[in-house]
Amino acid sequence: MKNRLDSFKIFVGSFAITILALFFIFGNSKSDEIIGRWAPPTEDVIEMPILRDSNPSKAIQQYAPEENRSAEVREYLAPSLKIRVSNASGSGTITWYDPRTGEAYVSSCGHLWSGSRSAEQLKKNPVTCKVITWYHNGVKLPEPKSYDAQVLFWSNDRGYDCSLLKFKPDWVPTYFPIAPKDYQIAPGTMLHSCGCDGGREVAHYDVEFVEYRGADLVTRRNSPRPGRSGGGLMSSDGYYVGTCWGTSDTTSGGGVGYFTPLRAIHQVYTRNGYDFLLNMSNFGRARDIPIRDWQNPDKEWPPEYVPVPGPQRIPLPIR
Repeated sequence: MKNRLDSFKIFVGSFAITILALFFIFGNSKSDEIIGRWAPPTEDVIEMPILRDSNPSKAIQQYAPEENRSAEVREYLAPSLKIRVSNASGSGTITWYDPRTGEAYVSSCGHLWSGSRSAEQLKKNPVTCKVITWYHNGVKLPEPKSYDAQVLFWSNDRGYDCSLLKFKPDWVPTYFPIAPKDYQIAPGTMLHSCGCDGGREVAHYDVEFVEYRGADLVTRRNSPRPGRSGGGLMSSDGYYVGTCWGTSDTTSGGGVGYFTPLRAIHQVYTRNGYDFLLNMSNFGRARDIPIRDWQNPDKEWPPEYVPVPGPQRIPLPIR
């Protein structure tokens, strides 16, 4: 009898340890509560959801978020855009460029619009918007430039707040491809959040990954403010890993940020027939590397072409 009791205690202890380990690995299974939506009345930005932080001890108190627009972070700023919808604006990130069609795909949030719309619904009733850039890759433009964009789908469901747009740029943009669904982010990892807080020029913010909390990816440092809705969360190794959609503090930067995680992004994109964007190689940043033919070293090929060996050195587009 004693042996059975000891075995039961060992089993219970092992089970409890396993549950705790899963909690620390995957985070809290309960999502934080949305307590309102807010945007400054003097700024033309979409209202951002405000959440009650269930674990405020993990936030870092500081003053207003530290905006960075220096050349050191230009690789993150270059594919980051402002998105203008009717009477408001948010942010987005170029996550793919198709050299065959000349179209760039932009990932953003869904709450820039009301409700949800599938790709099939938008084929019948198209919706358009504007995207605005301050950069053509490494070159800062004298003035921001606006382009017409087509909205491909959007989801406004809790935990699945994301959208996809496309437009035709007049340059070949660098981009951050969407990371694989099983991409791992360790707690404490520093990530790159970009967006147009207050509707201003796009800026870079250092943020720190805290945990997955319910349906959300949660960060601390430089918490988002209205205008960063839809802005991309990027990794230092060149991937797009989340979409900004909410905050626990709209002013100080001392709260936490809420991002739609890869799991949800993959699900919504696949459901709408855009899963081909989820299998891109991680070479968005590598497009900055000059492409040359060693037998013709003075010639630099455009980044969307690859030189094919042969007597005529004919460059063929990537397919």
